[in-house]
Amino acid sequence: MSMYCPVGFTATWSWLSITGDLRRDDAALMAALDRVELSRDVWLAEMSAFASRRRAEKNEHRRTPTQEERRYLYRWRWPGPDGHAVTLHTVENAWTEHRTAPFPPVPPAQKGDLVLLDATVAGHISTYLRNGQLDPPSAHALLRCLTGLHEALRLLGYPSGYDGAFQYFRRLLKMSEMVVNDVLPLDVAAPRPVSTVSS
Repeated sequence: MSMYCPVGFTATWSWLSITGDLRRDDAALMAALDRVELSRDVWLAEMSAFASRRRAEKNEHRRTPTQEERRYLYRWRWPGPDGHAVTLHTVENAWTEHRTAPFPPVPPAQKGDLVLLDATVAGHISTYLRNGQLDPPSAHALLRCLTGLHEALRLLGYPSGYDGAFQYFRRLLKMSEMVVNDVLPLDVAAPRPVSTVSS
């Protein structure tokens, strides 16, 4: 189980624990393993379809996958039919921790931008949790925030000395990616149009 934790070990364990006491209840453990195997099978099928399509695209001299593909395939999400439930469970737990955390010390020159980014992202996440969903315009607005969150982590990472702020915005990024990947899924099996123009 420790080798497949698509939303991180702690969050994956938390989700699987809804089946019961995984350390003492054999039936709960088997049910949890079924959930993990189902998700992993979906993920393997997605990656296989993606690899097949990428081979064809490379023959057409398209060597770089799209940003949307990289975001969906390689960032935080739970593949498979439990994806929405896992996202709600994981984001709700992270949000409970986040909303009680004070805004951390940040570089003074960037504080205004980071406060605005924090407030914008928090608004979308709280709306998602309150409604159990996010409308497409709001999801696309949150998607645009991912760039700012990645930039914030580059700014606040080692050796900046703002470790608390790094963890604060890393938690925001994880919640945001999970919500965006839940609301704006990508059909990784669908082929993109192949150019007929000779290079």
